[in-house]
This record gives sequence, C-alpha cells and structure tokens, in this order.
Amino acid sequence: MINGAYKVSNSEIQTFKECRRKWWFTYYRRLKPKKIKVVGPLALGSRVHEALDQYYSTETPLLEAYAKLLATDKDAALAAWLNTEELESEGELGRIMLEGYLEWVSEEGIDADLEMISTEEIISMPMFDGSVELQGKLDMRVRRLGDGVRMFRDFKTVGGSFDQFSATAHLNEQIMTYMLLEQAQNKEGERSEGGIFTLLKKVKRTANARPPFYQQYEVHHNVFTLRSFWQRIHGVVGDLMAVKTALDGGANPALVAYPTASRDCTWKCSFYAICPMVDDGSAVEDAITDLYRVGDPYDYYGVPEEKKGSES
Repeated sequence: MINGAYKVSNSEIQTFKECRRKWWFTYYRRLKPKKIKVVGPLALGSRVHEALDQYYSTETPLLEAYAKLLATDKDAALAAWLNTEELESEGELGRIMLEGYLEWVSEEGIDADLEMISTEEIISMPMFDGSVELQGKLDMRVRRLGDGVRMFRDFKTVGGSFDQFSATAHLNEQIMTYMLLEQAQNKEGERSEGGIFTLLKKVKRTANARPPFYQQYEVHHNVFTLRSFWQRIHGVVGDLMAVKTALDGGANPALVAYPTASRDCTWKCSFYAICPMVDDGSAVEDAITDLYRVGDPYDYYGVPEEKKGSES
C-alpha cells in the first residue's frame, strides 16, 4: 500500500462513470444500507461468485460452500424478521446453477487445461506521482497447459443472453485494468494476455429453458489497446479526483456529483429510494440517518493471507 494515497479500483471508476451521485454516496460519503439485502440479482450473483471463489481457492466442495453462504443469508434474514420465501426460491436457483456448472465442467473438460497461478490476489500501482493508488482484486490467474498462455479468469452470472455479453466483452475495462496492474508489478516477467469470462446463466434449466446455460469467452488485448487504456484511465481518475477535491472544498454536490438515471437504477443502486429526495427539498439527511450507515466500500479487499496464491 502507498501511505496517504487515495485508493481507487475499477469498481469505483465504473461507478463514477455510471453515476456521480451513486459514487458520492458510495465512495465519498461511504454509505451502506442498514437493511440487509439477501434477494435480487446482486445478492444471487454474490453468493454464486463467492461459492466459486471458495471452490477454486480453498477446494471447498462447491455445493457445500454455497449451502453455507445461503444459510448465513437466511439466518440474517430471520434475525431481521424478513420473509425468507423469496430467498429460498432464489437459493434453489443458485444451487441448480452450480450443480449444472459442475456437470458442464466435467463433461467439457473446462478446467482440465488450466493451471492455477493465484486466486483472490490484490495488486496495485501508483498514479499521479503516488497521490492515487490503483488497486485490483484478481479472482484468478491461470495458465493454459496447452500453449502456456497466462490469462485472468472471472466468473459472471448472466440474466440475459450470452450473445449480449460477448458483444461487448472486449470493451470490459476490468481485464484491461488487471493487465495494467500486472505489468506495473511484474515489469520483466511473464504477462497475462487477456481474460477468460466463465458465464453462468440465471435459469433453473427446466424442460422449457433454452440452452446453453454455461459459456466461456476469451478476450485478448494488445499493446496498442493497453497504451490507449493507460491514457483513458488517467483521464477518468483525474476527473474523479477533481470532483473529490471540489467536494472537499465545499462544492455543492448537485454541481459536481450529479445523477445519471437509467432503467437499471431500481435494482442496481442502493440509493434509488433517496436519490430524488436530494433534489426535491425533502429531509434527505434524516432519511440517510435512518436507512444507511458509514462503512468501508473496500472491506471486500480484506482477504485472509492463506487464500492468496503466488506463482511458483
């Protein structure tokens, strides 16, 4: 870590680009909902993703890992006096997705040609003379045994068609960010050539469901793409830091941290309910006190040391 540097990740950068008001709430004011959210696309995706992380990083049986995560969420829901019927239905969906994933991996030999290099590894690099630290938490780095090519691997749960994802996968900045970070950390050694996205469709695989239910895509980036991305990421982080500096100086958030609304706000944003209150004269700060708490937006970076890998 770089002492005194402002830490920023791809997730924060994408939030800033998506909606400055969401960034202001999440990363500047560091607000988190008091009420737990154990159902919905984000909660389902998080459980499936974490179960896969445990399966590959600690060799915990996949369905066992998922069952424990689901039980933890159910206990939390019961403690908060929430109805668990929707959670149980969603939990069954996740179990079916992962059960089918194991069958698919076995039948197609998906993992047979991949050698694990590291899992849940945190790497970083300085920007702007060390005033900013760009960081990333890598799900997995692998090497293909057939040709020795190194790749990053990431798991995604997909609600729509795989074609929609693949059409823009090469534009996804997550893998580009990882490649920049790796290059800064390992200037003379081997470098990853791109990313592998392993996709799981959110479907129960009933007789009426249309396959495929699982898919894997590779994305490669050359040196020209990375050079352009280097400029681009410095541009957006520079904009982010300028907004932060303005807010630190007392600027009106409506002027520099304005909202960008979309149809995804209803399910994707934890601040959907209070966002209009910022503008309509309502007692928004009272609502924030009632509904939110202050917390670390990067607490998910707290990975136990034994879960991190290193290349031999």
